[in-house]
Amino acid sequence: MEPDGFGSRLILCMTAAVLAAMWAIPAEGLEAADAAGGIAPPSALEVATAGALTDATYVGSDTTPTVSVTVAEAGGTVTLYSDHMCSDPISAPVGVIGAGSPYVVDVEVDPGLAVGLHTIHARHTVSQQSSECSSERAMYRVIPPMTATYRITFTGAFTTDALAPGVNVPRGAHFTTLIGAVHNSGVTFWERGGMASEGTEIMAETGRTGVLRSEVVASRPDASETIERPLVSGGTPVAGFDIVVSGGHASVTLASMVAPSPDWFVGVSGLPLLGADGAWIHHGSAELFPYDAGTEDGGEFSLNNGATVPHQAITSLRNTGKFSGGPIAILQFERVALASNLAQASGPGALFLGHNPDVAAQGFRTGPNPGGYVLHSVTASFGDKAGSPGDLRVRIYADDAGSPGMPVGALNGSNPDAAGLYTFTAEGGIPLGADTDYHVVFDVADYTPGSAYRLMFTGSDNEDSGAAPGWSIADTLLGHVHHSNRDNSWKISIQGEAAAP
Repeated sequence: MEPDGFGSRLILCMTAAVLAAMWAIPAEGLEAADAAGGIAPPSALEVATAGALTDATYVGSDTTPTVSVTVAEAGGTVTLYSDHMCSDPISAPVGVIGAGSPYVVDVEVDPGLAVGLHTIHARHTVSQQSSECSSERAMYRVIPPMTATYRITFTGAFTTDALAPGVNVPRGAHFTTLIGAVHNSGVTFWERGGMASEGTEIMAETGRTGVLRSEVVASRPDASETIERPLVSGGTPVAGFDIVVSGGHASVTLASMVAPSPDWFVGVSGLPLLGADGAWIHHGSAELFPYDAGTEDGGEFSLNNGATVPHQAITSLRNTGKFSGGPIAILQFERVALASNLAQASGPGALFLGHNPDVAAQGFRTGPNPGGYVLHSVTASFGDKAGSPGDLRVRIYADDAGSPGMPVGALNGSNPDAAGLYTFTAEGGIPLGADTDYHVVFDVADYTPGSAYRLMFTGSDNEDSGAAPGWSIADTLLGHVHHSNRDNSWKISIQGEAAAP
């Protein structure tokens, strides 16, 4: 689209990495949308913007937000701004060599834009003569930094179910040590269709991890943590371990040799754990299928084969050669919470909130950690909303004789406009005392008759395993409930960490 009044154009678009086939999920803070702005008058360096901006990218986390700018006149620099007057730059000037080719400009957010919605505009400058600001805009949403702990479980399935008909499990079948990293999209250690690095080649051919480990270390700061976990012998090992991810490093890569084999391995590449809505994914699993690293010849379960010359791209072996269409391993991930009942069965009914001036609260109790805790976020299960309720507010209150007393902190998040899990995040965290009762309080400031959000109930008083010691969720809730389920708690999860004494 080219706005009236311009014979030239500047194309402004946001790109986001596609991190996984199963999860199109990037990480902390950018959402793009096309919106027509006012038409700027022509200038010596005419600019305009065009393009539908539909992908979501999150600032400072799992993808590097960029803007591709095409200018109509060569020379000078192009700069991004957060206001329609082009007075507040959010990028360094990028040199323009020729007209008509896109120039990638990195959005800078450190020191950065405050949490919330911002706009992106662009300006072209040559010899101290500047164009008008770009007339269309992209919406740019910054969310707070945050961390999460995940329990990763690798389960081997090197059995006849993973093999082609008539193929037997080879003698000594096993997986080698898991090797990988927690990282952002600035680095890729292996990927289907790509060429194996030296470290990936050695891992896939021999199971040795030293070189790939060095590649992970060398990739810092794009990688924040090296993962290396031994697996017990045999084709069906089970190994569990915890990792810490952040808004800036929200993806996981893992690999393990399928042994014995020429250069076959299994794993995940760039598995993202942060959703496009800025909320952590709570749990999930991935079926793992074998890959050929493309570095060694051979089609049997054997070692010490001749090198593939030249090396070939990494390819999937699913339904190929020795393998069937079944997975050869399963990778599960589950976010570790201080307390949660989200995995429990849902009960009948829901709490309707927002059609009258009501406040609803769910109690919880902290554990005995001497230093107390820091609450980072709260996740709750919602059903489809009714009508058009106002903005939902979420806060933490201290307990006062079984009811909410004084507020101790606020959380921010999106309104639950459709059924699903919604996470509300406390910027900087909320300190909580040890062995203390608190309440998560939901309310709608501007209530609308006939409109409401639906907070979902659990079907029992049970809680999910893995809670922090001493933590619990109250079996009752406070609030006006339009069903008989007054004694059931909401489906809710509280994320945070123990604080140092």
